[in-house]
Amino acid sequence: MIQKIVLATDLGPFAGHAMEHALDMAVNHQAKVTAVHAVEPLSSFAHAMVSTYLESDDPSNDLSGPAGLLASIRDQMERSLGTERSDIDPDYNCFVDFVVEQGRPAEVILAQTQKLGADLIIMGSHGPEAMGNNVLGSVTTRVLQLSKVPVYMVPMISPRNWFQLGADERVGRSG
Repeated sequence: MIQKIVLATDLGPFAGHAMEHALDMAVNHQAKVTAVHAVEPLSSFAHAMVSTYLESDDPSNDLSGPAGLLASIRDQMERSLGTERSDIDPDYNCFVDFVVEQGRPAEVILAQTQKLGADLIIMGSHGPEAMGNNVLGSVTTRVLQLSKVPVYMVPMISPRNWFQLGADERVGRSG
């Protein structure tokens, strides 16, 4: 029985597609979803830059270095995803938490899955930067290889290619 779902998200342009699957799966199983986003480790130069810009004397900037940046991303994620609902049952609020953690994405996803005792990971097949001929992105490949729970992989396809796929299918049917 599926009770806890980890929605692994890169917050990219196709993240909403995987989220729709997570919402529908949660409603169908009356499960709860924790959205997990990993931020790649910052180089020492990037860390210094973030710290410099975020530790200003501006009172409206209450961020304090990289930890503040992660908290800011988490707050934004909660504001944007927290109101999302499934078309199946718009009254069911499935999100219970939003986690933003610095680290290698596959490791963060797997660690959070274990920590939460999740029954299922839902994630996209790849991010927008891997749209070439790669069927799976490196993070998805790693999670699939190492996960101890089932992984529901949502195929991510470029909207540009939707039309081409439809044309290919029409040509295949007629010939």
